Amino acid sequence: MKKRFQLIVFLLILASCGFMRAQTNVDSVFSVAIEKAHSGAYAAAIQDAKTALSADTTRGDICVFLANVYSWSQKNDSAMVFIDKAKKLNYLNDDFYDSYLNILLRSEKYEELAAACEEAEKNNYSDTKNLLTKKLIAYAQTGEYEKGIGLFKDEKNQAFLQEKTIDELYSSLLMKQRTNLLSVNYSLDMFDNNDPQHLFSLGNAIQVKNRNIGLNANYAHRFGKNDVQLELNDYSVIYKKNYLYFNYGYALTADLFPRHRTGLEYYFAISPHWDGSLGGRYMYYPNAVNKNVFIFTGNVGHYFGNNWASLRPFYVVQNNLQSLSVVFKYRLYASDSRNFWGLEAGVGNSPDDILTTSQSSFNELMSYRIKLEKNFKVNRISDVNIGLGYMYEQINQNATKQFRNRYILEIGYKYRF
Repeated sequence: MKKRFQLIVFLLILASCGFMRAQTNVDSVFSVAIEKAHSGAYAAAIQDAKTALSADTTRGDICVFLANVYSWSQKNDSAMVFIDKAKKLNYLNDDFYDSYLNILLRSEKYEELAAACEEAEKNNYSDTKNLLTKKLIAYAQTGEYEKGIGLFKDEKNQAFLQEKTIDELYSSLLMKQRTNLLSVNYSLDMFDNNDPQHLFSLGNAIQVKNRNIGLNANYAHRFGKNDVQLELNDYSVIYKKNYLYFNYGYALTADLFPRHRTGLEYYFAISPHWDGSLGGRYMYYPNAVNKNVFIFTGNVGHYFGNNWASLRPFYVVQNNLQSLSVVFKYRLYASDSRNFWGLEAGVGNSPDDILTTSQSSFNELMSYRIKLEKNFKVNRISDVNIGLGYMYEQINQNATKQFRNRYILEIGYKYRF
C-alpha cells in the first residue's frame, strides 16, 4: 500500500513537471512571436503564435496578440476571428478592449465600434480617455451627433476637452450638428494705373442628408460698372467619398459676369490618399463677340502626412480659340482641416476666377500668379481666411497686348449655425 502511494505521488510530480515544461515552451514560443512582430515579421509572428496557442488553447492573451498582428497586416476579418475566441475565453480585460476598439476603428466599422464602447464601459474598461475618443469618432461617423455632444454633459468628460484630440473631435461634432454655413467674402484687386476692383460675396449653405445646397450672391465693381450674380451650388454624395457637383449662376446685367454660368463635375476617391475629378463649365457672354465659352477640367489631389497638393488643368474653347491653364494648390495642415497654410500658383487665366472671366477675351490672354493664404479657427463654429496674391497678367489695351501688375487681398469669414 505504501509503495502504491509513493508511485502515485511520483507520477503526479512527473506530470506536473511535464506541464511546467510545456507551459514554459508555450511562453518561450510566444515571446519569440512577440519579438518577430515588433521587427515587422508579421507572417512569422502569426505562425509562432498559432503554434503556442495550439499547445495551450486557454491563452486569451495569445488570441489578442494574433488579432493585433492580423490587423497590423491589414487583415481585419482574420483579426476579428481571434477577438471572438478571446471573448469566448472571457478574456475581457483592458488589453482585450484596447485591441478590440482599435481593430474596429481600422476596419471602419463604426456602428460596431459604438456598441463595443458600451460593452467596454459595462465591463469596467479603465482607459476613460481612449473610450471617450472612440465614442466621439463612432458617433461622428454614424451621424449620432447629439449623442456625441451629450457625452460632455458629464463633468468628468468635460475635463478631457483640454486634450487636443478630444477637443477637435468635439468641435467637429458641433460643426456637423449645425447644418447651416454662412459665408462672407471680400476681394480687393489693385493695379499699377487702374482703379481698384471689388468683389463681395454672401452665401448660405445647408446640409440636407447627403446633399449640401448653397445659394450665393456676388457683387462686382469693375471698370466703373456694377454687376450682381446669383449662384446655386449643389454637392450630392453618390457613394462614400464620391460626389457630384452642380453649379448655375445668373448675372442681372451681364456687364461683368457671364449671363449664364453652369458647371458639372464628378469627384471620386482613387485610393485612401489620392482623389480626382472630371467635369466641365459653360459660360455665356451676351455682350461679347465670342459669346460661348466651353471649359473642360479635372483635378488630381494627394494627401501625405499633414500635407495636401492638387493639380487642376483647364482646357478652354471659345469659338476657334483654345487655351490651356494650370493651377497648382498646396496646403499644410496644423491641428485640423480648418487650420492650414495654403499656396496657389497658376499659369494662364483661370476660368474659376470670376473677375478674370469678366474679360470676354480672357481666352487669348496669359497670366502668371501666386497666392499665399492662411485659414484659422476663431472658435469651434467659425473661422477666417486671409489671402495675399500677386498676378502678372496680360491685357488688351489700345489694340495691343500689354502686361501689368495686379495685387490681390482676400478676406473670408464662415459661421456655422
